[in-house]
Amino acid sequence: MEKIVQELWQHVRATWRKRWWILPIAWLVCLGGWAYAHSLPDTYQADARVYVNTQSVLDPLLRGMTVRPNTEQRLRMITRTLLSRDNLEEIARESDLDVLTGNSSLDAQVALLRSRLTLEGGERDNIYSVRFRHSNPEVAYRVVRETVDLFMARGMGDSRLDLTTSQQFIERQLENYEQQLQEKEAEIEQFKRDNARFLSGDGNFYSRLERTRDQLQQARLQQREAQSRLQTLQRRAREGRANGLGGYENSELDRRISDLQQNIDAMRLSYTDEHPDVVSSRRILAELEERREQEAREFARNPQAIQRPGSSNEALQNAISETESEVASLNTRIAEFEDRVARLEGDVDRAPAVESELTSLTRNYDVMRNSFRQLQDRREQAVMSGAVESQTDAVDFRVLEPPRQPTAPASPDRPMLATAVLLVGLGAGTGFAFLLSQLRRTISSSQQLAAVTGRPVLGSVSRVRTPMTRHRRLSELAVFAAALGTLVLVYAVVMGLYATGSEFLLDELMGLVR
Repeated sequence: MEKIVQELWQHVRATWRKRWWILPIAWLVCLGGWAYAHSLPDTYQADARVYVNTQSVLDPLLRGMTVRPNTEQRLRMITRTLLSRDNLEEIARESDLDVLTGNSSLDAQVALLRSRLTLEGGERDNIYSVRFRHSNPEVAYRVVRETVDLFMARGMGDSRLDLTTSQQFIERQLENYEQQLQEKEAEIEQFKRDNARFLSGDGNFYSRLERTRDQLQQARLQQREAQSRLQTLQRRAREGRANGLGGYENSELDRRISDLQQNIDAMRLSYTDEHPDVVSSRRILAELEERREQEAREFARNPQAIQRPGSSNEALQNAISETESEVASLNTRIAEFEDRVARLEGDVDRAPAVESELTSLTRNYDVMRNSFRQLQDRREQAVMSGAVESQTDAVDFRVLEPPRQPTAPASPDRPMLATAVLLVGLGAGTGFAFLLSQLRRTISSSQQLAAVTGRPVLGSVSRVRTPMTRHRRLSELAVFAAALGTLVLVYAVVMGLYATGSEFLLDELMGLVR
């Protein structure tokens, strides 16, 4: 450590011997540096701060009723694209850069804005800072003002433009879907008209065929029952004539027997022969028939014992006539049902293809109709969203610090530059003196001599300073200190002028020098 200190001390002493080189170099560097720093053009900075509030109380209230854009993502996209060429050209035009800067080249204006315009912040607190520097304070102010206006316009207007575009797109799609639905409805109606005999509103083709077959079977059953009843009536009429009972007639009893027989036939269509109602009706029918036969025998023995209700067997003949009419009607109905079954069975090969085509047409129509209804719902959401966007601010922009025209330059910082120039000047002079001391090295101590020669030093001769030598040395120190002090004094004067705002005196001085 002691050796390092000794070496440093030797370098300091060697540099001190070359101290007269320090002053001219320091003066030259300082005067040139101060003049250059003062000649630098003033740069004015205009800035503004904007707060963006993306949290709205309407979001939870209108959730599901409207489509709200992702404001955070949209804001990030705006900040990334704000300094694009199109936006920079718009800022240049709105700021009148061609007039204020005297440069009509749009490319040069865009290059100027791209190099000096900055947009920062918004990562955590959604506070954005806009800065721009220029030698003309009016230019700096206008650029920042137009940038803030464009930033707010992009934030509030892009979503409304997107909603308007979306509504127009949905309207066009609805018109297309409505036209397609009308064409599809006309196609389905025409298909139904062309294939009406294969289609039915109450089931498919096979259910119609089975239903017609069932109706045919029921008609045949009714025919057999009517024929059986007709045979019974005809047999009764023959028996009456064979037993000589043709003169007896009880129309009331015959009517009751006929009605009861019809009721039994009707019940047999729904119930079996063992059903209690059928059994009871048959028993009553047997009693009535027995009663009629008994009255007929009594009438045969004594015609005067029973009052004859009529002169002929009119009721029995009427029943026979009605039953014959019923049989004829059933025959006609059976023929019609047989014809229907034959036609349906003839169409059994074509009907499935027709139903498949109708199912396909209906399915496509249902898909288009569902899409049409969904688009209608989306249109209502778009209309509601557009009303919300136009009547409220989904993103609230607040200018915390509006742009102002700067009155004082932001750069260069001339006091700091003057201090730096002073330090650089003194450092340059000291460095040059140290360099000379290393190029023309001298031995200043016995230890250094021993180290250089490699031999022991037996002794040294001390230098005797006379009064004249000491006086001259003091004079040299005084001159050196005065020159160095003068340099520091000039620095203090320069700093005082900058502090008091009297830089114009330096301008006048530099004008005189020139």
